[in-house]
Amino acid sequence: MSPPRRRPREAPLVAVLVGTDHHRFDRLVAWAADLQYQGAFRVHVQHGATPLPPAITGSTMLGPDALAELLDRADAVVTHAGPGMIMDAREHGHTPIVVPRDPALGEHVDDHQQRFARFLARSGTIVTAYDATELRARLDLAVLLGHPLPAHRAASPTLARFEALVEDLVHR
Repeated sequence: MSPPRRRPREAPLVAVLVGTDHHRFDRLVAWAADLQYQGAFRVHVQHGATPLPPAITGSTMLGPDALAELLDRADAVVTHAGPGMIMDAREHGHTPIVVPRDPALGEHVDDHQQRFARFLARSGTIVTAYDATELRARLDLAVLLGHPLPAHRAASPTLARFEALVEDLVHR
C-alpha cells in the first residue's frame, strides 16, 4: 500500500491594496506580481487606476463586504499609506505592510503618505517597505507570525488608539 499523497501547500495569500486614487501605483503592483510569479505568494490586488499584469487576480475596487472577506482570508496585507485601508487591515488583525506612494514617481501629488507612514511606523502601528527586497522580508515575517483576529473588532484597543492618532493628525 502506498502512502497517501500530500497536497502541495498553497502559497500564502497577500491582499495588496493600492486605494482608489486616480494616480497609478505601478511600482507596488509590479512588486506584487513578481512575488506571485516567483511562487512565493498568491496575491489579490485592489488596483484602482493601475492596470493588472497578466495572470494576477484583482479588483478595481472592493465594497465593504468583499474587502472584509479578503482581509479575513489574507495571510498578510500590503497597502498604500491611506488611513482607511490601514485601519481596515488593523481591524482584521493585521499589522499592515505599508508602501507609501512617492510623488517623485508620479504616484501622488505630495509627500503626505510618506510622512504619515513614518509617523505610524514609529508607533508600531504599521511596518513600511520601500523596495521589493524589503517587501519580501516583511511579508515572510508577517506570514510566519500570522494574524489572529481580534475578538471584538469594534472594541479593539489597538484600533481605538489608531483612530485617536488619526483624529489628532487630522485636526492639527
